Amino acid sequence: MPRKTSLKAIEAKIKELEAIAEELKRVEKPGIKELTAVVAKFRLTPADIKLALKGRGARLNGKGPAKGTKLKPKYRNPAKKSETWAGRGLKPKWVVALVKQGKKLEDFAV
Repeated sequence: MPRKTSLKAIEAKIKELEAIAEELKRVEKPGIKELTAVVAKFRLTPADIKLALKGRGARLNGKGPAKGTKLKPKYRNPAKKSETWAGRGLKPKWVVALVKQGKKLEDFAV
């Protein structure tokens, strides 16, 4: 009569096969072969790839391209020349008040 394998042996074989399957999934992701070919063709280093990914959109570091930059004002309060608005974000109270009075936004463009 043939000897039956134990449950522990079967579970160990299952874990081994699952690990192999995970490795195959990781290696066979779409684009990995193409990426490997490009890296080899142009002799790119990890630093080159990191540099390319860093410039791929200024949002990788959590900041947008315009964050922290000062914009020129587009609108000026006719009653108080020191109050300006660049046209972004919430409208200032003086803009809302003038628009409610029937004036157009273009009336106080800089």
